[in-house]
Amino acid sequence: MPKAVVVASTHSGAGKTTVSLLITSALKKRGYRIQPFKVGPDYIDPTHYEFERKAVNLDPFMMGEDGVVRSFKHWMHNADFGVVEGVMGLYDGYNMSSFSSTAHVSKILRLPVILVINPNGMSYSALALFRGFRDFEDVNIAGVVFNSVSSTFYQKLKRVFEGETEVLGFIPKVRDLEVESRHLGLKLGVESRFDWKKAAEIAESYLNIDKIIELSKEVEAEEEKWEENQKFTIGIPFDAAFAFYYEDNLRVLRRDAKLIFFSPLNNELPYCDAYYFGGGYPELYPEIESFAREFRRKYEDQPVFGECGGLMFLSRKIETETGVIKCSSFLDIDIVFTKKLQALGYVRGEVVRDNPFFAKSFKGHEFHYSYAIPDDDVRYAFRIDGKGIVDGFDGAVSGNILGSYTHLHFYSTKLKLAEFFEKRVN
Repeated sequence: MPKAVVVASTHSGAGKTTVSLLITSALKKRGYRIQPFKVGPDYIDPTHYEFERKAVNLDPFMMGEDGVVRSFKHWMHNADFGVVEGVMGLYDGYNMSSFSSTAHVSKILRLPVILVINPNGMSYSALALFRGFRDFEDVNIAGVVFNSVSSTFYQKLKRVFEGETEVLGFIPKVRDLEVESRHLGLKLGVESRFDWKKAAEIAESYLNIDKIIELSKEVEAEEEKWEENQKFTIGIPFDAAFAFYYEDNLRVLRRDAKLIFFSPLNNELPYCDAYYFGGGYPELYPEIESFAREFRRKYEDQPVFGECGGLMFLSRKIETETGVIKCSSFLDIDIVFTKKLQALGYVRGEVVRDNPFFAKSFKGHEFHYSYAIPDDDVRYAFRIDGKGIVDGFDGAVSGNILGSYTHLHFYSTKLKLAEFFEKRVN
């Protein structure tokens, strides 16, 4: 049976991504087939595991507890080991609770937790911090890793922590492991220079990989087989401009159509029955203008759903500090970028206007540094408990075009594309 473990930390920036990547690299070098996972709605961290496989998001708020279990079992069916990277601090979840936190996911999946602690500015207090995390809820914290410490300090910490928990090693400050950031978080995996073979060497030098394997738990795995529909096609742009997609969302879409991936930055423009433009960084690529113009000219009648970065693509223009990028103008909306975070958090929503893509309620997530300026006559398909495009309304709709700031998780809603396709054919 495959095994799995959760890597969590006391707070954001403590080093859980680094430790997760190190463990994944070491196990890969040892010949294990690794399936990485990421707790929460983060699109960026999962891309850093693509030297093995892209990480799959596990999010109880958006997917439900049953959805987390279903997804985990499915993606583990072809793996020997699962590494579940946490989000924020171990207990940080929805609305100042531990719901949908790393601790919540560890309990749903009944997995042990490796707690990463960065004891900067502490000495003996690090033990008090650990005891607080260990005793706060009924979570199986199986061991600790210390990040950004010297070997001398680590030996002192090890003496203090032995008898409390398994001490699994430490990470010194290593420049090779640093990853650059931008306004939405770390840069994408394809933009980083992460060397997994070098990381594996570092992991074997500083972490007790044998003990980590021993502490990890055997898990059930079961492939969830769905019949994939080859009758229709959905075009999905995938490159540095549009890269934010949940793996489970793509899997759900395959029940309705064959997925065709293409690169707008390389001027690829395949004909498809519908298009799904995910989030990303279109604001960084002025060359998207020519693609947007050609896409509008060729495929004005095709159904298109765009979320966040995709919404920007469907708008008239994106205004940034460096200039204006003209977009496809499917929607009468202008986008303005700021240095200030405009929206961040989970949302619940209802579909209040007919559209080709979704019916009933949904759950999702907002995270953007831009705001929208819609014309007064823009109509909306969604009513949410977040910010949306304007005053809690989201999902601007115009004919077969739908654009939303909210990133929806398809486990939480009903897709109606198959029904839409069949109606068009008939």
